[in-house]
Amino acid sequence: MNYGIRNRAGRGSEYLDADELVVGELAANAVTHGRVPGWDFLLTMALVLPPEGGSGTLRITVADSRGERRLPTPVPAPCPDGEHGRGLALVGALALRWGVLPRFPSGKTVWVELPGPPR
Repeated sequence: MNYGIRNRAGRGSEYLDADELVVGELAANAVTHGRVPGWDFLLTMALVLPPEGGSGTLRITVADSRGERRLPTPVPAPCPDGEHGRGLALVGALALRWGVLPRFPSGKTVWVELPGPPR
């Protein structure tokens, strides 16, 4: 049985599509650019609901062991036929906010906040 994001939030939701795209992009970036031999990355997701009700915010974090704390940035103008350079532009377009935090003892955590699914 699959207990991934799709099954938890319901099928066919535009929220889900954004969630899956952001998770896929951040995980791919962690594997491609943030990997340190012998270390993996850590992915977490949390739905933060406001006390007064409403849709809340889905917070996605991906932590890796690479030491730079700079915010990943999209390639300024990806090649029209190129296979790379569009993922972070999509993350930025879908996110309410995103950023990077230091990870103890080394590395960084990239976080993204998306609108939560309607309740």
